[in-house]
Amino acid sequence: MTKQLFAILLLFLFTHVVHANESDILEKVESSARSWLGFVDREQYQESWENSSSLLRAKTPEATWIKSMTTLRSSRGAINTRFIATAGATKSLSGFPDGDYVVLQFYTTFAGKGLILETVTLAKAPDGTWQVCDYAIK
Repeated sequence: MTKQLFAILLLFLFTHVVHANESDILEKVESSARSWLGFVDREQYQESWENSSSLLRAKTPEATWIKSMTTLRSSRGAINTRFIATAGATKSLSGFPDGDYVVLQFYTTFAGKGLILETVTLAKAPDGTWQVCDYAIK
């Protein structure tokens, strides 16, 4: 009985530590995403490209990024609200090398277009920070 109680206590402690770590990671990832989205919200598209991961910069030239972001965001108007809808972690994504990724989806309202879904994908950099490697609006 003592061994079972000890095993249950140990399992509870381990589960609590894992949950705390996941919570910390999600907080860091969401903070990184929102910071990066700030550049996009302020129409600082060059800065958003410069502050993205090397994966995004290698995939999309700066001029192409600025042009596409201008097209995507200019017709939507000012941002009103942004709420996190989903978050998921994965080790592989189509078009990217294997690594640590988190995909965040936000419900966002804009003055000109109402409610949309923004998807921000972040990759864990070698220095441990989370950087945006993909962005999409639907």
